[in-house]
Amino acid sequence: MTTEPLEPAPQPARRAPAAATVLAGALLVLVGVGWLLDANGVEVPWRAVLPAALVGVGLATMAGSLRGRQHGLMILGLVLTVALAVAVATDWDLELAVAGGVGERVHEPTTTADLRDYRLAVGTLTVDLERLQVPQGTTVVHARVGIGQLVVKAPAGVAVRVDGRSGVGQVHGLDREQNGLGNRLDVRSQDFDSAARRLILELRAGVGEIRVEGP
Repeated sequence: MTTEPLEPAPQPARRAPAAATVLAGALLVLVGVGWLLDANGVEVPWRAVLPAALVGVGLATMAGSLRGRQHGLMILGLVLTVALAVAVATDWDLELAVAGGVGERVHEPTTTADLRDYRLAVGTLTVDLERLQVPQGTTVVHARVGIGQLVVKAPAGVAVRVDGRSGVGQVHGLDREQNGLGNRLDVRSQDFDSAARRLILELRAGVGEIRVEGP
């Protein structure tokens, strides 16, 4: 009795990674490098990056459609379209805070020397100005949140102007409100132009809520 050696089983063919996976990875690398450069003071042409990425996804979807539906690419294209719509709706003036940390932050400046550019990446940022000694003239306060809530408490006895912008979410201030996509709220106290002490609040949020309380 003879035994013939068994032929080795054929190795399963390795599937190439999906086009959507490769393209999504490339876009993540592109955006990550852009944010890294932007954080280090290098000007990044975001107005060109987002449309170029969307065109690339569209071309890849057309090429891949010959082999079937490209659900992954369609979803990626939809996300880029929403991001581009938000950027255009805010005239490309929306800057997401990628620094400042995550969580809850509360700042209570009492003099103009204590003021700084307040930033938080994700979470709730509260800037309490109720005890701020506002001098004669115009004082400007800048604050921004990437994702979350930005609350500013305005001091009494000071004329206030609110310049608030949110990519997606709500902006509340001086009994006015804006909701939805690409929100802009630019309101001021009735006596702002003639007031001796004026406070301008430059507030930004990528996704979330901006709320000005008081005076």
